Amino acid sequence: MGKKNYYVVKEGSKVGLFNNWQECLLSVKGYKGAVYKGFETKAEATEWFKGNTRASIDLSERTRLMAPFDSIGLIDYEVYTDGSFYKGRYSYGYAFIKDGEVVFESNGVGEDLEAACMRNVAGELAAVQHAVEKAKTLNARILIYHDYSGISHWVTGDWQAKNKFTQAYVAFMKAHHGLYEFRKVAGHSGDRFNDYVDRLAKEALGIIPKG
Repeated sequence: MGKKNYYVVKEGSKVGLFNNWQECLLSVKGYKGAVYKGFETKAEATEWFKGNTRASIDLSERTRLMAPFDSIGLIDYEVYTDGSFYKGRYSYGYAFIKDGEVVFESNGVGEDLEAACMRNVAGELAAVQHAVEKAKTLNARILIYHDYSGISHWVTGDWQAKNKFTQAYVAFMKAHHGLYEFRKVAGHSGDRFNDYVDRLAKEALGIIPKG
């Protein structure tokens, strides 16, 4: 999990690049339609500030999707998600984490044969949507950890949703905008819970034995 070292405000009381969250917060708090985002490197922040992003959702929606509500103590659970693919079938796995321990987990095999054309990405999308549905039943806010960039980029508009599966995913996530925030992690890098949900997804397909 990379630390956010720079923040860019495109629409706010003060526009620019900041090297700490507090200054960014002061610039966007109470500003209707604020647009901002956090980055690990200055180069990424500068690139985004120059306009390398897709304005496919309205400003107020982008604010809700990017607001780091975990930084002010509003997260109820951390949730890790992952997908897998094997012999024409895709699967998903996710786990709710509280105080460093798994408190709920689930996995399964995707039922949409047409969606399987997206291979493991179909499972990645299913994992996130199932996790959000679970969060909704718990009336909880979650921080979603994912290792595939499209999970967040399609929702923020940085990637264009070009097929009906990604478009349906974006519509679903926008309909549940208040329940989650995204956090990218590196896949297969030794992250304990990322490896955990990777195993859950593989177990669903029988790639590896349960245990």
